[in-house]
Amino acid sequence: MNKRHVEIGKIYTTFGLKGEVKVYAYEKSLFGNLKGKNVWIEDGSSSLQVRIKSAKPSKKNDFLVSLEGFDNINKSKRIIGKAITVEEGELPPVEEDEYYFYQVIGMEVYDENENYIGEVVDIIQTGSNDVFVVKKEEAEEEVLVPVIKDYIIKLDKAHSKIKMKKMVWY
Repeated sequence: MNKRHVEIGKIYTTFGLKGEVKVYAYEKSLFGNLKGKNVWIEDGSSSLQVRIKSAKPSKKNDFLVSLEGFDNINKSKRIIGKAITVEEGELPPVEEDEYYFYQVIGMEVYDENENYIGEVVDIIQTGSNDVFVVKKEEAEEEVLVPVIKDYIIKLDKAHSKIKMKKMVWY
């Protein structure tokens, strides 16, 4: 059975001569709890399972990561630019009104009258709240929907559907 892998970070450079890499972590709290766990290094065409020896916060969303089998800079240079993924089941569960980005991207969006608005194609983090970027396949324009209770009526992960209040400017 194929298990779904979810990208949790991206390796962007090496650090030092002992093979450590710097990783941009998409979710800081999740990434900090991976010591001793298996992850996958992927680039779309290949996948390699490795164990994390250590993961230390560096700055903002960056981590210094040591991976088994990558004990010198020459080995680590080969994985720069690759994604770090985990099996979907390894992710901590979220509350009903919370979501992982991968769960929302691709969801269909409807207004309260069941008019199709489009599909979530991206999520912008503003600091105070997320903003869904919604686009119809044939349309050029995008609709930006603030993820706040004033606009989102229901986010139905089970049916991949979002119901929102019709915005005045749309």
